[in-house]
Amino acid sequence: MPEAEIRAAVCAEVVRILSEARRTKGLSMNALAKKAGLSQPMISILESSQPNPKLDTLLRISTVLELNLGIVVQQALANISANASSGKKC
Repeated sequence: MPEAEIRAAVCAEVVRILSEARRTKGLSMNALAKKAGLSQPMISILESSQPNPKLDTLLRISTVLELNLGIVVQQALANISANASSGKKC
């Protein structure tokens, strides 16, 4: 997989993990946005389509969700690797 595709896949997987954590914690997009100092549309765009989220945005969200962003990125990389070795797309 070319490097640009790997970066895009990792970004998408990080967002997927954060989105899943938001839902698991029972937070609405609006509640997460308020706690993170972001707008609800920003959360919606991020979760639905934004290809390259800003680091600051990810840090704000991960802080509210009480997740270590470094660990989230490592998990995303592991998921990408596992999917690549099994032939699955992310």
